[in-house]
Amino acid sequence: MARCNRCDHGYVWPVPSAEFLDAIYRDAAYYQGSSSSIGFQDYASLEPARRRMYARHLTRIEAQAGKGRILDVGCATGDFLVMARERGWQVLGADPSAARAQLEARGLPVVGKTVHDADVDEASLDAITFWDVLEHVTDPLADLTRARRLLKPGGVLALTVPDSANALARISGRRWFGYKTAGEHLQFFTDASLRIAFEKVGLAMRTRRPTTWSCSLGFLANRSSLYLGAPGRLMNATISGLHLSSAVIDMPQINQFALGVATEASALATAEGLR
Repeated sequence: MARCNRCDHGYVWPVPSAEFLDAIYRDAAYYQGSSSSIGFQDYASLEPARRRMYARHLTRIEAQAGKGRILDVGCATGDFLVMARERGWQVLGADPSAARAQLEARGLPVVGKTVHDADVDEASLDAITFWDVLEHVTDPLADLTRARRLLKPGGVLALTVPDSANALARISGRRWFGYKTAGEHLQFFTDASLRIAFEKVGLAMRTRRPTTWSCSLGFLANRSSLYLGAPGRLMNATISGLHLSSAVIDMPQINQFALGVATEASALATAEGLR
């Protein structure tokens, strides 16, 4: 892994091949049946946790942007889009994975695989979201630049990424969970690197804050068994034996939430910067 001397942003180097990365998300086991740190044993079982988490995120977006057309990039099985639709948004999704069939089964419009091929007019969206997505991409500035072009003036971009500079990450060092998925996770953001990224693409950052990551106790126990050796396997066995796997918990010291606005001034800055 390499790091930027200016903002301490970390990134995997050399970058894995496109074929390697595509194979991760095309594999149906990524969402169901994975026994490794890449993917999920049972992604569907985490829906209650995701709904709790997405409700918090949507409330923050709506406080800034009201409601309108929203594109969720990396929308997976569409839980966020279902919730946004329930709250009055016109929803669009983009995802490259094997979950696309589930999106269509839920009646969710799929407009592309990534933000780059999304079939959406420029300056037509009120909001774009990237929930735990930018850490997976090879060029996050390119993704943010494309997203900025799709937003109306005053439109909102919101995202979450793991925080590689928080206390847990610093204490854990190379054992931090975010590095355990290197290969799938390619980018390791800090507060500074997120702020610089928003500035470069012409988004006026309105908030950047630590945020809890909601999951089931069973998911946490499963990851502990993968990452922590014998103590983690004991924790996993204990939780399974007590039938507590479905309990939803909010984990601190995991993610950071950021929200930026496409203002007229930032649009001009973007146009100048990209010439």
